[in-house]
Amino acid sequence: MPRPANCQSDWGHDFQMFDTGAVELLCQPLNRSRDGFDRAEYGVTGRFGGFTCTSSTKGLECRNLDGHGFFLSRAVQQVF
Repeated sequence: MPRPANCQSDWGHDFQMFDTGAVELLCQPLNRSRDGFDRAEYGVTGRFGGFTCTSSTKGLECRNLDGHGFFLSRAVQQVF
């Protein structure tokens, strides 16, 4: 998604998703620390409140109850 005109910080690295509704990209400084973040093995599905994330060899896909979500891989970043 294109950077909003009023975004003067890093863009496209942080997502905000709730149990329902559209996914939002956040305009905020990039946190380069990996503390507290784990890597999901391929084939793992996790449920977190009202959304589900699945890790595969293709990438990571997360969807909420409305079907909105995002897909991340090394080659692609997609919000739907």
